[in-house]
Amino acid sequence: MEFELRQKVMKDIRKYVGQRAGADNRYKRHSSAVENELKKSRVGFVHFVDISKLTNKQNRGLPCAILIGIAINPKFVKDVFNNPDYKPVLEDEYVKTENRVGEVTDELAEFLVSKGYKALSQSDAGLLAEGVFNFETKESVLPHKTVAQLSGLGWIGKNNLFITPEYGAAQCLGTVLTDAPLETVPYAPISPKCGNCNICRDICERKVLKGTTWNTAISRDDIIDVYGCRTCLKCLVHCPWTQKYVNFKSRFLQP
Repeated sequence: MEFELRQKVMKDIRKYVGQRAGADNRYKRHSSAVENELKKSRVGFVHFVDISKLTNKQNRGLPCAILIGIAINPKFVKDVFNNPDYKPVLEDEYVKTENRVGEVTDELAEFLVSKGYKALSQSDAGLLAEGVFNFETKESVLPHKTVAQLSGLGWIGKNNLFITPEYGAAQCLGTVLTDAPLETVPYAPISPKCGNCNICRDICERKVLKGTTWNTAISRDDIIDVYGCRTCLKCLVHCPWTQKYVNFKSRFLQP
């Protein structure tokens, strides 16, 4: 299934990128077609984001980012929610989904390069190869969440995760930076919709979440102590926005 997904992604991107000489109206038409086809391929969303105004250190001189998101299986989310003793393992659905996104972005970057464009996959392997991940601070120069925030698809929650109305925090993100001629539409950042909710902070056994509402003036460390986090996923699965996604899928999938 993963191979079929990657094959479908590459086919759809080929349809979209085409030749450099494509006109603007063709970009619009193809971008819509790509998004629709990728959703059929179990990619939850694909978005073309203008990153030209970021620093050169962040965008590496490339004006566009392709943001991809794949939803985490709602059954897995429900199982973790109901298991207070859950501990992450390499074979679980969360890790598999993260790996799948990385494979998709790696192949996408390779394809774009083969067509004569510059492209950088921000998968774990890509970041390590490029040397732009700081192991001491556990930060990359351009986090997926930063690109996602510019996409207008969601917001950064008090759990330090990207939240969308459709999936809550239950999606894994991937990005490819490129100079390919993709149409981007500017979006105003969505303000966090956590309100007075502090479920993620209260459910965190290690108390690494501070209940801070994100804004452009604060840093990651104002929201979370990443050094104490063990990725138990409680803040992800207990988020009310995630539960909306799980409950909707549960009703939808019932016979």
